[in-house]
Amino acid sequence: MPTQKIENILCEDRTRYSPLQKLLHNSANQKAWTAEFRAVLDAPLKYNVEVTNIQGPVAHILCRSASAATRMRFKAPEILPFLNQLSSFSQVLSFNLRVADEGSGNNLD
Repeated sequence: MPTQKIENILCEDRTRYSPLQKLLHNSANQKAWTAEFRAVLDAPLKYNVEVTNIQGPVAHILCRSASAATRMRFKAPEILPFLNQLSSFSQVLSFNLRVADEGSGNNLD
C-alpha cells in the first residue's frame, strides 16, 4: 500500500497537478508570503513568524512563541496597510495567529 501512495505522489499526469506538484507549489507560496510579510516587520519579530496560508481576507500566521503572537496582535493594525499594497496580501483584512507547539519541531527559518 505505501508503494502505491508514493507512486501516486510521484506520477505526472499532464491534465492535472500531481500531489507532489501541489505540495511544492504550496511550499513555494509559503516561502514567498513569509518573505513579503517579514519585509514589513522589524527584527527580532520578523524571525519569529511564518505565513502558512492566505485564504481570502485571512492570512494564517504561525508564531514561534506566545510573546511573538502578542506582539503581532498589537502590530497588526500598523502593518496591514503596508501588506495590502502587495498583491499577495491585497485582500487580507485580518490575521489568524497560532503559536507553534514547541515540542513539534516546527522550523520557522
